[in-house]
Amino acid sequence: MVNHLQVTHKFNIDNIAGKHETRNMSIDYDGNVVLLTSTKKIGKFHHSIFHVTEWGVQKIIIPPSQEPLHYAQLLGDNWLLVNARAKNDTTHNAFVYDETQKLISSFHMGDGIEDVQTTKDSDIWTSYFDEGVFGDSIGASGLLCFDKNGVKIFDFVKFVQTPRNNEIPFIDDCYAMNVYSNQTVYSYYYSDFPLLALHNKTDYELFNHEPLKESPIVGSKAFSIWKDYILFGHGYEDKGQIHLYSLQNKTIERYLPVNEENDIINYDYAVGRKHKLFLVCENDVYLADIRNVIE
Repeated sequence: MVNHLQVTHKFNIDNIAGKHETRNMSIDYDGNVVLLTSTKKIGKFHHSIFHVTEWGVQKIIIPPSQEPLHYAQLLGDNWLLVNARAKNDTTHNAFVYDETQKLISSFHMGDGIEDVQTTKDSDIWTSYFDEGVFGDSIGASGLLCFDKNGVKIFDFVKFVQTPRNNEIPFIDDCYAMNVYSNQTVYSYYYSDFPLLALHNKTDYELFNHEPLKESPIVGSKAFSIWKDYILFGHGYEDKGQIHLYSLQNKTIERYLPVNEENDIINYDYAVGRKHKLFLVCENDVYLADIRNVIE
């Protein structure tokens, strides 16, 4: 049985960002939307960040670049911009801009980046898709954490290779990541599709339940989490649905998101962090808060 779940319309992307060619949406450590847009003009890429908070929208214009930038996150008082691809192991594909949009540092973060999420402590958690994992770069780890200066401070492969952690499956492709706090990071990855919680970069919890490996959850690219519940965006199948999974009971409930008029939202993709799952339907962004679902 599939129930309806009412979600909240937050904003229209075009109304905020205007004309643009590409966009990427992420969430900062406080649960606010970060929209990065790009337009190519005369051989250069022009990027703008739209930081959407309860106080309004802040627009930050980044100086033109030769390469496209795919991710934007707060880094202390600065902004981190990242290109998902790196030509070689010396290519700088992470750039830090200060409040005046001046470039103050850059460094290498590897090739094949799937997602970037920063913490209030300025840790930079970075996940990698299969081309990064099986390529010739530091992305082979599948999941890394850097400090604000680009120094690697956590390596997933080294963590798994520690004898006491050898039950943890290796990452072939990190489908989804949720940097919940300074201390706790969740990841969900191919090919075993476990849910892994990392605590303080030293301890872990592994949820390797069979339902996590089955349709409709398998292949999900985003999730939110609250207490013992996880709200997954659609996986390989059941497009347009969202799925509530109980870690305690190992059960799945399916929902079709609907708007205030009770019309079904056939969303294109989801973005999740902490307890929030944002659903993007063409140019409209809706919020499904897992706390409202379980209550």
